[in-house]
Amino acid sequence: MVEYSIDDALNVIGFGRLHYLIFFGCFTQQMFVSNEQFGISLVIVAASCDYYVDEHRMSWLMVATFAAQACSSHFMGYQADKIGRRKLMLIASMSCMTASFISSLMPEFWSFLVMRFIMGIFVPGPGMAVLTYLSEFTKFKLRPKVINFLYYAIGVSLMYMAAWAVLLLPLDIRVKIHKNYAITSWRILMWLQLVPGIVSCIIFTCTPESPKYYLSVGKPDKAYAVLEKCCRSSKGKDVTLKSLGIDSLRPPETYALETTKTGCARVWEETKPIFTPPILKPMMLITVTLFLLFATGFGLTVWIPRALKWGNDIHKELILCDMIDEAHAKNITFTESPCHLSMRTLHASIYLGACAILFSVLITVLFVWTHRKIILLLMASLSVAGGLMLNFVKIHELVIVGCVFLTVPALSSIRLALSVLIDAIPTHLRSKAVSLATMFGRVGVLVASMYVGYTLSWNCFVTFNMFVVFMTGVILLVSLLPFDGRTGSRTAL
Repeated sequence: MVEYSIDDALNVIGFGRLHYLIFFGCFTQQMFVSNEQFGISLVIVAASCDYYVDEHRMSWLMVATFAAQACSSHFMGYQADKIGRRKLMLIASMSCMTASFISSLMPEFWSFLVMRFIMGIFVPGPGMAVLTYLSEFTKFKLRPKVINFLYYAIGVSLMYMAAWAVLLLPLDIRVKIHKNYAITSWRILMWLQLVPGIVSCIIFTCTPESPKYYLSVGKPDKAYAVLEKCCRSSKGKDVTLKSLGIDSLRPPETYALETTKTGCARVWEETKPIFTPPILKPMMLITVTLFLLFATGFGLTVWIPRALKWGNDIHKELILCDMIDEAHAKNITFTESPCHLSMRTLHASIYLGACAILFSVLITVLFVWTHRKIILLLMASLSVAGGLMLNFVKIHELVIVGCVFLTVPALSSIRLALSVLIDAIPTHLRSKAVSLATMFGRVGVLVASMYVGYTLSWNCFVTFNMFVVFMTGVILLVSLLPFDGRTGSRTAL
């Protein structure tokens, strides 16, 4: 009897029709998650007059959303390792869509904030599980590249939301329901955020659970059956695993620990192995790296439409910080300025999405010549350069370029950094490790959101240059990651 490891079996099977279906499901799921995280930056500016949103309220909205994500992140990872990646994605994404839809109906800001907090509790589920689910169907050599392709969804999401905003917001739809309550363009825009999530849930009802998950919980027969299905979709319906010489699957070297503890004590007992060598070093390096990448990529990106809107209100070509300072000097606030985003700002959001896709294409091309670690260093360097640009460029288009170079390389590096962690962590700990790392990333978003909200009017130059310092820190941390010639930056276990 020939016994294969699951990674060797995936190498033999390749990448077939079922893999493409799973990829498309994960892609649309990632689009939905990105819509909820980035689309709100367009929605809330459009809703400023209805909800009276100033910078402080914007900060608290972002804090509420990402605080909820940080609080539930590890629990979602624990559940993904316990009940399965696919099941967790379906439950969490459906709950998230329900809460998001209800939030779109709220009549005033504080009830809206509460529902966005509830929505934020469920976002880490699909946000984390798409990575582990997709990676566990992908052969090792292709894994970083496939995860990079998954990142294209963020760029598509930015363009998707901005394109719908271009179509809907100028129409100024206002269907009166009761007294001052009305169905408006921005509420409809929030409903359109949900479409990719609905598509992904339909797809996931047709796909199997991760074979690596089945193997990690001691169900080799189910893992073999899933791989058999993958084999037939890749090689043809007449080809079986046995015909390829794969008679059985080798059990993993490590299993989930059996424990009699319950509740939080059980969660901690099953999480402790993550903080032991040889996992500890890559875990700590990637966790701190993600804190800085999330802060710059997510935490700053949601403020870009608001900052650019100031430029349109001032009608001058100034350094970004001079624009913002003049807006404050003239006492221009978001509840006092026009509530409609200008076409110039909406087009800038589309350009931001297009640039996110272009950076993903760049990473894909770079994989041909170099390794993951070098790419991460290059992306961080571009981000530093973009942040420095904002200190002296005055032309509006160059200000947009500086914002793009500061934020988009950081965004594009997040999935790549997580792929390092995925390769370094055993299957039964993988979701917990990814969720813990992204939890600290979301704490980075909390810190960045409060930091920007409360320092932008005090000293804008300090605000933006702190993110340059963050990305310089990323360069130092990535340089400490171990290097493996097979993929670049992999810790062998």
